[in-house]
Amino acid sequence: MPGLSDAQRHAIHDMALAARQLLMEETAAQLEGRYGVHTDGTVEPEERLPHLAEDAAAREDYRRILAYLKAEEEKGRARKEAIAHLIKETAFTWLNRLAAFKMMESRKLIRETVGRGSDSNAFKFYLADPAHKEDYERYRRGEVDAAYRNFILWQCGQVARELKVLFDPDTLPGRLFPRPRALRALLDLLNDEALAPAWQAEETVGWIYQYFAEEEKAAVFDRLYNRKQKVHPADVAPATQLFTPHWIVRFLVHNTLGRLWLAMHPDSRLREQLDYFVPPAEPPALAPPRPAREITLLDPACGTMHFGLVAFDLFYEMYKEELERAGEPGWPEIPSVTDEEEIPAAILAHNLYGIDIDLRSVQLAALVLYLKAKAYNPKARITESNLAVANVYPLDGKRLSRFLALFREDRPVLERALRALWRRLEDAEWLGSLLRLEWEIADLVAAERSRYQKAPLFAGIAGEFEREAAEEEYWAILEAKIIQALDEFARQVGADDPGQTFFTGEAVRGLRLLHLLLKRYDVVVTNPPYMARRNMSKDLADLVADEYPEGKGDLYATFILRCLELTEEHGYVGMITQQSFMFISSYEKLRQSLMGQAVVETMAHTGPRAFDEISGEKVNTTAFVLRRETETLRRESHRGVYFRLVHQPDSESKRRAFEEALAAWKARVQ
Repeated sequence: MPGLSDAQRHAIHDMALAARQLLMEETAAQLEGRYGVHTDGTVEPEERLPHLAEDAAAREDYRRILAYLKAEEEKGRARKEAIAHLIKETAFTWLNRLAAFKMMESRKLIRETVGRGSDSNAFKFYLADPAHKEDYERYRRGEVDAAYRNFILWQCGQVARELKVLFDPDTLPGRLFPRPRALRALLDLLNDEALAPAWQAEETVGWIYQYFAEEEKAAVFDRLYNRKQKVHPADVAPATQLFTPHWIVRFLVHNTLGRLWLAMHPDSRLREQLDYFVPPAEPPALAPPRPAREITLLDPACGTMHFGLVAFDLFYEMYKEELERAGEPGWPEIPSVTDEEEIPAAILAHNLYGIDIDLRSVQLAALVLYLKAKAYNPKARITESNLAVANVYPLDGKRLSRFLALFREDRPVLERALRALWRRLEDAEWLGSLLRLEWEIADLVAAERSRYQKAPLFAGIAGEFEREAAEEEYWAILEAKIIQALDEFARQVGADDPGQTFFTGEAVRGLRLLHLLLKRYDVVVTNPPYMARRNMSKDLADLVADEYPEGKGDLYATFILRCLELTEEHGYVGMITQQSFMFISSYEKLRQSLMGQAVVETMAHTGPRAFDEISGEKVNTTAFVLRRETETLRRESHRGVYFRLVHQPDSESKRRAFEEALAAWKARVQ
């Protein structure tokens, strides 16, 4: 489907800003008027709010708010800041829930829910159901707003069965439902005719996210450039979020995931559909074929999963071709799925992975992948996804001590490991995918092994060979024990502590992050955050320098190194980054590191103005595809294919120039 027009993006922009203002004012007013929670950080005691005694739901909300504020204070966040955070997250949650309903309505995935407010068809069906007799009676008594509110919450619960990360009914923002006047005003914004085409476009979700954060981004840059302040953890996401042009996404996905598929299946018919695929300058190295369900792709700074949407379409065609050609020479005897209808759910369960430091991004990434899967099969049952939020709450030592008391065997080892790991997880707020948790675990195991070298663990076992074998086995499984223990700890805390479920189960999400970082992927693609060292706070700059000295000059450079680490041998990395790593002397060691690990398959040197939202010469970019290569001779003799697009004045003209150059290259080599 063609992208949104400038006029349509402008309509989304105006709607998102108006909805943000409306919902933030509504949430602040509701917190103050109903719960005695003021934006200056003061909170009225329960005894001064007599209506809570008569309203069990409001009383529960009030106590959850207090628990949230206490948890935030334990994190070191001032109460005033915590309230401001809750207001923004509540506004964002309800804007995106109702926008999601609009998108689902337009695709006929649900009956009309918000299109005509309380006159919507789904509400009428809801009232006609005997299970909702009480709301029907409210409706008959003229309490339409109350009944419609209950219906919207019910509809959220229905969708949450498959899309819990955005529609989880137990989250605190989800309980702070807009009151009738604000809800009607919000629906008027969403139902504006100018927005009608946008609800059919997948990219609308990404634009809503970017425009909602526009004010925060402007504030970050004001502090950075006008007040000369450094960037703090909460600033990283809004300061670095940028919508990647669709043609660049296609270029990177077609030349990573598509290239891998063609290396496995040189006779694949998909070659004709990969219109941005760059044929290699030399005969390509073939790869042993594997089932489609075993091929993995990660976006380690996924935002709203723009790369994942393009990859989804390609994965779908890969599964479909495998299904059609199973049993032929070079193809699996048994396909990954038995029926085409199974493909959408299989892609989400097995192929696509994403990590981001921002919960908002992950909520919307889950939404767009859900919509994509349902577009292929409206009846698809979405039960799994592989998205993780890197920003996790630290857990206090008392809980950890109680948990460790359950262990007898290996307790000293596990205690040292778990305490060290949990402290390290706190840095995920800054580093996200850059956090080398797999290195941390390996280092912990090595340290424990060194500790016991002078006092062998298995001195009582007869025979030197038997003792060595037993010790090797012990250290081999210790890493798995550490991960299992951490996993169980997080699940217990997430299950019994409401303080961990304000926005959607922080502890459990932290463990999903661990599991994703322990994997290696066939393809890693991303548009990473760009942030120069001079703009980082001292804490962030020190962390980056300690972890990635060759790339410490900018976050994007550290991501190049990290993406290669997360990639399987002979796997592919596709990125668009600043161009400076190719030229300046401070990145010489980074270039040497890359040349010692990988080859450049293709590059589109886009230069300035590759992004419509960035004018001038400040951001100069390049889009490139690397393949990990262990053989020195292959690396040194490899020839890549390069496109110079630095002189075109905007993203659209760069796209046209690339397509013309690609056509000429294909004519030359084919």
